Amino acid sequence: MIDITNLLFLTVIGLYLVLLGMILSYIYYDAELRGQNGWLITGMVFLSGTLIGTVLWLAFRPKLKPQAIPIRS
Repeated sequence: MIDITNLLFLTVIGLYLVLLGMILSYIYYDAELRGQNGWLITGMVFLSGTLIGTVLWLAFRPKLKPQAIPIRS
């Protein structure tokens, strides 16, 4: 039987998993955009502890290379 305590617990766990998925998907796409292996970086962030790994990635990630913007004439 589900009471309010179990419902609250499942809601918190669900929100945590959604937030975890959003953070890891951001890390993956950011790494790919910067020319790194997205799966490798995402795995390292996940295994090093998501919060610490995310802060480390944001601090030490490579800079974006400027890209030319095509101009139509």
